[in-house]
Amino acid sequence: MGNHTGAIQYYDKALAVDPNNVAALNDKGNALNSLGNHTQAIQYFDKALAIQPKDVDALNDKGLALDALGNYTGAIAYFDKALAVDPNDKHALTNKGLALNDLGNYTELLPTLIKL
Repeated sequence: MGNHTGAIQYYDKALAVDPNNVAALNDKGNALNSLGNHTQAIQYFDKALAIQPKDVDALNDKGLALDALGNYTGAIAYFDKALAVDPNDKHALTNKGLALNDLGNYTELLPTLIKL
């Protein structure tokens, strides 16, 4: 509903009960990312990935945060990690395509778009 600050308070309550709740860690990262706190969001994605290294959502979301920081190469690396787990993940494919476009890497962009 757009109340990212309020959502963060609830994620903090959930994490106080279970600090290893991957969904809450990832969702808090997403809320922080939505507020423009990309570096802090990455810290929460990293915590989620430390618990579940192959979590496609956390891998993709970390890629989005890196992309927002202008680190397109780093973002693509995380989209590729998500695609290694699930080669058909539409979010990771789309996000990788957008990052490749931002880099002007059209040679790799076409095969990525074909997979969509």
